[in-house]
Amino acid sequence: MPRKIKVAEVVSRLESGGVESMLLNYLGHFKHPEDFDIHIITQDINDERCVKQFQDAGYTVDIVTHKRKSILKNVIELYRLMHFERFNVVHAHTTLTNFYILWIARLTGAKKLISHSHNSFVSKSKVKQAIWSVLKILNKASANIWMACGHDAGVFLYGEKAVRSGKVQMLNNAIELEKYAFNSEARDRIRREYNIGKTDYVIGHVGRFMKQKNHKYLIDIFAEFNRRVPDSYLLLLGTGELEDEIHHYVNDRGLSDRVIFTGSVANVGDFYSAMDVFVLPSLYEGFPVVSIEVQAAGLPLYASDNIDRSIDVAQGAHFLSVKEEPLHWANEILKEGVSTRYLKNIEALRAACYDINIEASSLENLYRNMDR
Repeated sequence: MPRKIKVAEVVSRLESGGVESMLLNYLGHFKHPEDFDIHIITQDINDERCVKQFQDAGYTVDIVTHKRKSILKNVIELYRLMHFERFNVVHAHTTLTNFYILWIARLTGAKKLISHSHNSFVSKSKVKQAIWSVLKILNKASANIWMACGHDAGVFLYGEKAVRSGKVQMLNNAIELEKYAFNSEARDRIRREYNIGKTDYVIGHVGRFMKQKNHKYLIDIFAEFNRRVPDSYLLLLGTGELEDEIHHYVNDRGLSDRVIFTGSVANVGDFYSAMDVFVLPSLYEGFPVVSIEVQAAGLPLYASDNIDRSIDVAQGAHFLSVKEEPLHWANEILKEGVSTRYLKNIEALRAACYDINIEASSLENLYRNMDR
């Protein structure tokens, strides 16, 4: 019996974020999953529900010490794990720190070393920019396959020339499109569950509670909107290290009865159906999976202009600057009618290669082909 292809997917953490969604989407749609032994290697700060989600899907979850706790322990534990498992493929999803993971993988015999860029970081700090320049060089040297979720994420880590020349493989953040299609029954059920009226206006957001996602600015946008539309709610899906801080901020703004924290949910598509508009004011992003999910749901999308504009696959997204006053965002959202729903988006997304049932074969074939 031929030996299974051993694959390590290395992530920073498991907390129901974009990388996690992308992995579950792709790995879960391999045509021959029995040919692979897939491990998810994560650091020891995780949402246990997300860990269980991967385990229930049949993947081995290996946990190592977080590098911020001890970089030495992190490196030693990664080395021991990779030396014991002898992976054929190591796919690193930590963007700027992919390099040391892949050098360890190289030392332990892995042949296919994939550096995957999921973000396009932004900073005015000259020190950070200098450090990033060094890390980018190390990343390019450590991998034999360069990959990115979108144009901006690819340019950030590998450079414009590498992207233009085709040296960077683009892996679309494809999803199961029909899973996110608008469902009126789900809309009514979720609204009943959270005591939201049928005619109330719901602004939605899905994302980890971290600085990147800019939740305080989102709360300020909602505060301005709610002042003009009292029968409105803000629905926040996700968990993260800043969740308690955002709870306090909501209370301080006197919005605790209007902002709903759901935590991590497995049925995010149902929540999209309950929303009327989606707002994504991130400080930086690569190509967020959530932007494709939202478009599949037919929701109007208001996004930060720091995000890769190629997320506008169905040609209906609005891009605004987070340097603007929150009132500007609120006024722009007010222009969107509550009845607006883009029901033909799924056709556009499928035509643009965002159907996971088709796209998953590209990653499966890449892992399978040991000659490249």
